Amino acid sequence: MYRYLEAGSKHLAAVTAALGAASALIMTLALLAGVFCRYVLNSSLSWSDEVALLAFSWTVFLFASVLTREFGHVRVSIVVDALPGLPRHLLERGSVILILLFGGLMLWAGWQFTAFTAHQVSPALRYPLWLQGAAVPASGALIVFHALVLLFRPGQLGEHGGAVDE
Repeated sequence: MYRYLEAGSKHLAAVTAALGAASALIMTLALLAGVFCRYVLNSSLSWSDEVALLAFSWTVFLFASVLTREFGHVRVSIVVDALPGLPRHLLERGSVILILLFGGLMLWAGWQFTAFTAHQVSPALRYPLWLQGAAVPASGALIVFHALVLLFRPGQLGEHGGAVDE
């Protein structure tokens, strides 16, 4: 059963990373178009900053969930690395539980914020602002899923999120 969860998590992370990369590309192109028009054509675009902000929000939160799966977030591991087997294992699992709780909080609070902005629109493009806010609960749900997979991963969690059997 765990094998299927791990495979699903891996594929979901790959799709999420691809969407995050596409979002980063859109953000970059929108910013470049805005700068080009402003400084070369002496005319500003009304939409480029809004598109870049929307894409930035999704980029950050999508990659945050991918990094959760890979243990890629910044962390101080000097204490964990100094511990022997069982205490290290328990501390790593405790860390994953905290990540799981934080993902759940993101999901809940992000959902509340998205509902709050449901009837608001952006100033220039008039897209619904819930599209931007939805990045938070979407990322929270992905973080919860990846953290659950990590929590049930057999063996000890390694430096890069891989299982290490002792």
